[in-house]
Amino acid sequence: MRKLLWFAAFFLSFATTAQAALQQASFKNGVNLIVEEDHSAPVAMVQVWLKVGGRDEVPGKTGLAHVFEHMMFKGSKKLAAGEYSKIISAMGGSDNAFTSTDYTAYFETVPAAEVSRVLKMEAERFANLKLRDKDFQSEIKVIMEERRMRTEDNPNSRMFEELSAAALRLHPYRNPVIGWMQDLEGLTIEDVQAFYQKHYVPANVTVVVVGDVDFKAVKKVVGKTFGRMKSKHVEPRFNPIEPEPLGAKRVEVKLLAQLPVVSVAIPVPSWQPYHNDRQVAALALATEIMAGGKSAVLNEVLVNAQRKAVSVGAGYDPFTMGLDLWYAYGMLGVGQKVSDFEKSFWTLMDDMGKNLPDARKFKAAKRRLIADEVFAQDSLYLRAKHIGILETVGIGADEKDRWLTLIRQVTPEDVRDAMHIWIQQVRSTTGVLIPKYAPETTEGAAP
Repeated sequence: MRKLLWFAAFFLSFATTAQAALQQASFKNGVNLIVEEDHSAPVAMVQVWLKVGGRDEVPGKTGLAHVFEHMMFKGSKKLAAGEYSKIISAMGGSDNAFTSTDYTAYFETVPAAEVSRVLKMEAERFANLKLRDKDFQSEIKVIMEERRMRTEDNPNSRMFEELSAAALRLHPYRNPVIGWMQDLEGLTIEDVQAFYQKHYVPANVTVVVVGDVDFKAVKKVVGKTFGRMKSKHVEPRFNPIEPEPLGAKRVEVKLLAQLPVVSVAIPVPSWQPYHNDRQVAALALATEIMAGGKSAVLNEVLVNAQRKAVSVGAGYDPFTMGLDLWYAYGMLGVGQKVSDFEKSFWTLMDDMGKNLPDARKFKAAKRRLIADEVFAQDSLYLRAKHIGILETVGIGADEKDRWLTLIRQVTPEDVRDAMHIWIQQVRSTTGVLIPKYAPETTEGAAP
């Protein structure tokens, strides 16, 4: 493993220098284009990014960004419903889309020779989408069923959803991207049409192409399609400053489940280049030390050594707009108590905030983060996605290579200090899933 990680680090330093530089262009109507040429294979990844996601919805209308993602496949002036995906498939490609809190993206993996055609089709459905009530009525039912399957019928997901809503007071990250069920039930085709007119405008578009293409040729196509769309005014995105927590909070959720789950959420800063480089990179590395694999600290201490949980984890996304909800969780087994897990967890967090991390784990975590980035270079999709995220959230695609430089520069003292500043119980919201058994399976229940 040591040799593999050393090779990965060496390969990354080589790949970074050999990899073609990003080429960018901006058009008068606000459309941006970013191209990374890679002529190693006759394939290309096309991604169209929109600066619109769950954060851009208004109260009572949650889920609209995701609803609209579905509607983009329902046909346009020149493309019948479903025709777009059939054409992509016929050329030997694949297509899909996703919606997040900060963005919506549509993407296709296609033969490089078809990039021009794909861009023209993307521009066509973007500019001339048909929004019919009959399509909306059928699709909203699909989305509500999706919510039932992923959230309503999943006690862990329900608990995490309640935790996010309680952890933040102002920030729109408190709402689920798929939307609250009561909001989905009240949405109309008029809501969808208004959302389209407001957000699907040229100034919100970034086209990202990675693969066997020529920048000048791609620029010409984008200029004749997206670049010729009528310019529209775009208001600044809603990005409130979340108030600092005044004390620890707690949410207990009683649902049909087999075993308890404990999760902790804490608002922490995301990456703002040249403003908080050191602390954010340190927080990312600290999270990797805690949860990066079975030899990570949370698993070794809380699962293997102390037997306070059967499964643990933690996560942090530095590539968001302003803040992220850092989280950690423990899934408890039979006979394991919530109070015992919480006590051990916070003892461990306090220890990490006072003492330097184990030198071996510190170095291994760095190597893993570097190796992950290396292996991601093999994927056109992941490379384009990283570019699109950085550009869309305001960090800037040009910063993509500097992130690993920041990770390399993190010291053990940085990790300790980041834990001490941000991962404090007084700043946290704890969510507890309390199993609620069905009457027929509850011990002592009346027949």
